[in-house]
Amino acid sequence: MSTSLLGIAKEGEDFFVINITENYKARLVRWFGDLENRIAASLKAGNSVALVGPHGTGKSVLARYIAARFVGEYYAVIDLGVDVVTFDSLLEMLHEVPNALGFYDPLGISFYDNPLVPRGELATQWIHRCRYVVDRAMYLNTRDIPTLLVLPRDVLHFSPCRDLVEKSMRVLDIAEYLKHVELRRALEEVFLSHSSALGCRKADARPYVDYILRRHGDLSGVYALAAYGGRLYARQRCAPYQPEALYRKAIEELSKVYYGLYRELFFPTCREARALAVPLMLSLENEHLPVEVAYPLANVDHIARRLSILGKMGPAADALLREEILEELRDLYSPREEVIHAVRWSVAPKESVVREALKQAAGADPCMTPTGNPVQKLRTVYRGLLVLHPDLILQIARAIASIALGTGEHCRGEAGPYLCYNGATPRVVIEAIGTDPGRRITLELPAIQTVRCDDEDTDILAKLALTDARRVPAACLEKFVDLFYTHAPRRKDGVEIFYKLYRDYIEVAAERGTPHTLRKLAMAHLLGTPPRDSIPILARIVDTALEFGDYKTAEAAIAAAAALDPEAAARLVPNCDCPYLRISALYHVAKKMAEVGRSQEALNLLNLALDELERRDPRYEYTPQFTRQIELLYKQASLETLL
Repeated sequence: MSTSLLGIAKEGEDFFVINITENYKARLVRWFGDLENRIAASLKAGNSVALVGPHGTGKSVLARYIAARFVGEYYAVIDLGVDVVTFDSLLEMLHEVPNALGFYDPLGISFYDNPLVPRGELATQWIHRCRYVVDRAMYLNTRDIPTLLVLPRDVLHFSPCRDLVEKSMRVLDIAEYLKHVELRRALEEVFLSHSSALGCRKADARPYVDYILRRHGDLSGVYALAAYGGRLYARQRCAPYQPEALYRKAIEELSKVYYGLYRELFFPTCREARALAVPLMLSLENEHLPVEVAYPLANVDHIARRLSILGKMGPAADALLREEILEELRDLYSPREEVIHAVRWSVAPKESVVREALKQAAGADPCMTPTGNPVQKLRTVYRGLLVLHPDLILQIARAIASIALGTGEHCRGEAGPYLCYNGATPRVVIEAIGTDPGRRITLELPAIQTVRCDDEDTDILAKLALTDARRVPAACLEKFVDLFYTHAPRRKDGVEIFYKLYRDYIEVAAERGTPHTLRKLAMAHLLGTPPRDSIPILARIVDTALEFGDYKTAEAAIAAAAALDPEAAARLVPNCDCPYLRISALYHVAKKMAEVGRSQEALNLLNLALDELERRDPRYEYTPQFTRQIELLYKQASLETLL
């Protein structure tokens, strides 16, 4: 066997991956023949190529195969990451070889980890020295020597050299080529190659490969997981396996690699980890904060102290002292260049394999455990922002109206950079600016607005966002309920978002709304999906509706409560002289009880409903269809209790 370079060995006509840590060889599966030929042809034509894509998709293996091929064709392969002295020595030797290729892959090969050079350390060199690497590549290009650069997509996108690479190299995303590969077969070959290299003569890779493809629809990590899975299968003495169990062990090993890599790249110290903890952990739950508010989160305690000082300063306070504190506050909102890439990475969506790996490893890192409520921290950041930019209060009020109506217009406005990420407002931001933690953020500073009840939808909701609900005229309250009834049920989370932003208006409407207003309020809850903590408001609607003798509204409110919590709704069934309301309310609650498997409790409620029916109150004439519904539900609940 003759060893060529970079972890690739050749035996006859076959190439192998040499594993340094476990002393075995695994046959290099050629799943990218077409892509390999295209890249090789492009390099030989003098074009530099940046091969990017998700982690664990075969970039490094393919790149090393290309490098081995070029060595076999008498090319000198120059590592662009070497020190200055070595690089100069290599340049002096170029006249002795007919051809050369620049090469840089800071993460090494995905099938093995060199214990002498940790992967994270190599990647850190790219982040901090990428300009030197690209400068070397561009210098080689002036001598008609192309470069092959290999990087995970995120490591390129969140580095200071992204624009430079995209301008000077042809960027190829390996994920695009994965769509045209017999991926399932390739992954099975990777699994079998690694398991057979460790002594497993027979193995069925299909269940494991099917499982990882279901878990990783974006294809990130699939080759790495197949390789790790083959190794782990061999370590289990080639015994039958459960795909889920084998996957858990594989992702556990990969999580150490990826967490070590990204920690080394973006938060190498505990202090930096704490600064990124909130936005990073939120992004792992698909809550992506705007960068403009993610950065100040690291300074939230300092922001809170300065806001407290400003709050205690009276009108007669020294203007110079006040300006000095405001200047300190501005500094806390100004991002430092050296951390801006880390913050952008922390808030961005992650590849599925990286997200799973970070979730596993971050939980065991005390430096990455966020302290305090993220919503309250964000709220402090927004309060400071309004102190620095009072003119934003009107824009945020309009944004609150836009979020409630679901138009999305606010992301294109002045407040968009502080509220939106990629055209969407994360739920945690809605909670921070809304009424869930207390008052709406727009009520933190005085803003005098004249509310006209005949304004357009967005205008009136924006003005209501600037006004305490108990101070608006009854006509405006009715207008709000009209908008709530019209817009909230149209979206799955529409009612919940109105609650987060305008809870005070919903509460006041439930207390002092007219019968017409109450009816629309109850129907909005029934047609939409209210939050679980809306039960007290629904109870208030029931009480107010009974005062008016409006049994239809009370029925709708109880039915809406039953969908959330049948037990709580059962307590709302009134003891009034209103047989029809009692029967219909008992039916709605019993139906939900039966749906969640509480058949005996449903049966007890239906017995009460049937007792009311048998009384034959002359004031009410029940339709046969209504009676049959109750009787049919009674039969179903009875059968369930017998089974």
